[in-house]
Amino acid sequence: MEESECKERTKTAIRHNTLILRDGGSWTGIASGFLRQKTRPYVWFMAAGNCDGELTPSNETLPLVEVYAKFTGVDGTQFSHEEIGMLGLYFIALIAYTAILGYNVYNYYMDFQKTERLDSPILLLLVAVGCEFVSIFTMWINLLVYSYDGEGVKALHVIAIIAEVASQFFLSMLLILISWGWTITFLEFGDIEIFIPLLLLLLIMHLLVAGLTQLTSDEYSKYHDYQGIQGLILVISRLGMLTYFLYGMKDTYAKSRMKARVFLKPFAICAGVYLVSFPFLVVLCQVCAHYVRHKVMTIGSILVQSVAMCALLRLFVGKNAYTQVSKHGGTILPGGKGD
Repeated sequence: MEESECKERTKTAIRHNTLILRDGGSWTGIASGFLRQKTRPYVWFMAAGNCDGELTPSNETLPLVEVYAKFTGVDGTQFSHEEIGMLGLYFIALIAYTAILGYNVYNYYMDFQKTERLDSPILLLLVAVGCEFVSIFTMWINLLVYSYDGEGVKALHVIAIIAEVASQFFLSMLLILISWGWTITFLEFGDIEIFIPLLLLLLIMHLLVAGLTQLTSDEYSKYHDYQGIQGLILVISRLGMLTYFLYGMKDTYAKSRMKARVFLKPFAICAGVYLVSFPFLVVLCQVCAHYVRHKVMTIGSILVQSVAMCALLRLFVGKNAYTQVSKHGGTILPGGKGD
């Protein structure tokens, strides 16, 4: 590169630092400074220049120079722009889910004392809440470590992804089972072989999403966990579940008494909104700026799971339409003949 061209390019740089290279390849002193960005985040590049040729009097090529750079936010953490504020968000979610989990445990215990049955919609809801709690807790710890070393703990991130997808699986399974009349028109599964393939397919789809999410977690072109093929799988599977759910609800609604229909209407609305919410979030992220997609998907996912769990718990607990029409009580799921 010509000296004039080199200096012209140097002029376009936002910041300059002069480094005095030492003999023997030892490290130079530390150069520190600030970079400011307005309106939107930028991608910053660094380059070493030797425009005057002082380093290479007998050679046209710049010798190998190793540069160690460390970028931190204004708060001293190593979060990228997409992750700023996420540590606080996960802490708030952790407190909320601690309360939700405790409330679910209490209600499941009271339900067991009353019916002396282990199987209950509240049990599946409790497992889903527990998995989401594990996901949020491990992700919070991972982000806490990441804020200091810029790397985090890979194992914790894996556990968080698996637990989050497991929570979605158990919640989806609960919605599908009730849509086909479990505890409403029947209590025990006489034809359980009909449900096993469906639940296995549901499990495989969620495991596939979890696996692909983890395998592609470090791709530079990925802006949120469900971007890519796993997002497409999630959209297709959720829309398929919604179709199957509505078909089951139609059959159950036709077989139910008037009191049961009072419960089924709000349940169908709650479940339907939940099943379409994730496809909606995936599509919404595509029209958002790249640097906010991670926050949109993360905050949206936590809110969707939280609202769905609280709404379902409200439908199942207390003196309401469900407790009046539920066939809950008797033997343990699954087994026996259908009603």
